[in-house]
Amino acid sequence: MIKGRIIYLTELDRNNAETVRAWLNDPEIHRYLRVGHVPITREQELRYYDAHAASSTAYTFEIHLAENGQYIGNVGVENVDPIHRTCELGLVIGQRENWGKGYGEDAIVTCLGFAFDTLGLHHVELKCREDNLRAATLYRRVGFVEIGRERESAYGAARFSDHLLFDMLDREFRARHGEAARLS
Repeated sequence: MIKGRIIYLTELDRNNAETVRAWLNDPEIHRYLRVGHVPITREQELRYYDAHAASSTAYTFEIHLAENGQYIGNVGVENVDPIHRTCELGLVIGQRENWGKGYGEDAIVTCLGFAFDTLGLHHVELKCREDNLRAATLYRRVGFVEIGRERESAYGAARFSDHLLFDMLDREFRARHGEAARLS
């Protein structure tokens, strides 16, 4: 368990695969995710859990509320490169009633602490669709810097849109979130 301020992170539990599959198949939730708009089958979701368990380049965690243990989403890093000390971060809050309450922000900061301190990474990147204003605002608030865009690299709602590219360095994380974030 990795404790944040108002959430805690745990390993993925295969018993929650159906919960995640329901989130990923909800149009309002998958609207901005890279899984796209193709229904995810139970078998596909279970294969993801199996592949994740065998991976040495991906660390995905369940997000639970500290106050009651409710499972509300996932956060993690993938494409971990131990030589160049980089990775890509991803987040989904699958319980819509928990959007806008600071849980995603705390999950990202907690996961960044894991990436920079436990894994010893130097650079974390992420991307989001240009029309995902909620996510872009969150990433900037946490301290990510917009560094560019991938033109027309996302398809949804019958149109192409750009991905905004963001990144953060370990020293930027520590300057913004201080020692307390490192020790969470």
